[in-house]
Amino acid sequence: MKKLRIYLPIAVLTLFAAAGCESEIKFKGSEVEPKIVIYSLLNPDSLVTVTIAESHAVFEPRYEPRQITDASVRLFRDGELIETLTYVPSEPVTEYYPSDPYSWYTSTGHKPVRGSTYRIEVDVEGLDGAWGETRLPDPVPVIGVDTGSVIFEQYTGEVKIKVKFRDPADIDNYYRLTARALTGTYLGSKDEPYEPFFPVTVYDSDIGYGAVSEPLIAPQQEDDLFGMYLRNDFYLFMDELIDGKEYSLTLGYSYPGPLSIDHYEFIHAYFSLHAITRDIYLYLQSYSAQRQTIDNFLAEPVPVYTNVNGGLGVVGAETVSTGTLKAGEFPVEGVNYEYRAPYK
Repeated sequence: MKKLRIYLPIAVLTLFAAAGCESEIKFKGSEVEPKIVIYSLLNPDSLVTVTIAESHAVFEPRYEPRQITDASVRLFRDGELIETLTYVPSEPVTEYYPSDPYSWYTSTGHKPVRGSTYRIEVDVEGLDGAWGETRLPDPVPVIGVDTGSVIFEQYTGEVKIKVKFRDPADIDNYYRLTARALTGTYLGSKDEPYEPFFPVTVYDSDIGYGAVSEPLIAPQQEDDLFGMYLRNDFYLFMDELIDGKEYSLTLGYSYPGPLSIDHYEFIHAYFSLHAITRDIYLYLQSYSAQRQTIDNFLAEPVPVYTNVNGGLGVVGAETVSTGTLKAGEFPVEGVNYEYRAPYK
């Protein structure tokens, strides 16, 4: 009987040998001082809101989140102090849940306007002060939302939705796409006339996932053998390939079949194009990469982007333009609706 001989590359043998032993590596770095963490996304349709927190070292086992109720959070516009923001108490939680690590501060009446530079300065007793600043980007209107062809494969189908806009020329523009839909499904028999006793069930859902069909947001990639390609979790893109051009984002969705308008079924979809600052783009991009690679021993650590001086976090801004696509009426007086998710 012949013996079967197996030859393994030295690299593979080394990997198996390394997996068979353990060693303790002591942390030799210097003690990391806590810093102020600031998060703020300015929007012209909302009052200025800032969340703050206190950073802690990864190896700090006794860290417990706390509400910072006595911080000084100051809002400047074009170098002039216009308001000291007010602390908003967090909602109480049961003893089984940790307290909210973020402390909320809000303006009593100021909404940011375009053309001004906003600066947020934060002081917390015992910590070094921190600040960040930003400007609102110009809005980029959604020109239209159209449905493309419906492609059927046996009992399933796919509908293409195009969100059209024109990119401003000669400047770097950064974007994020979000989408949601309100859908109504009749629970009675559609072979019978509408019966008010049976409700139309209303769902409020995130449909941003359709963006994975768009090449600017999710470029086609080859087979990912080691799980190293990163998803675009926040559906970000920039205008490097479409500078100054009119462009239609193509979103793909499964086709649920025709609506029964006679039974008050409907779908109302909202597609929002966020023009965001470069800081928000880089922060979301790095945060997405960091949370996807944190448990991957083959990936290098990803630092999360910050533009906060003297601290951590991000201060940025956005303007939002929304296009809608509607089939069926909603709401209709006299129809019995049952809401499965909050309707806002």
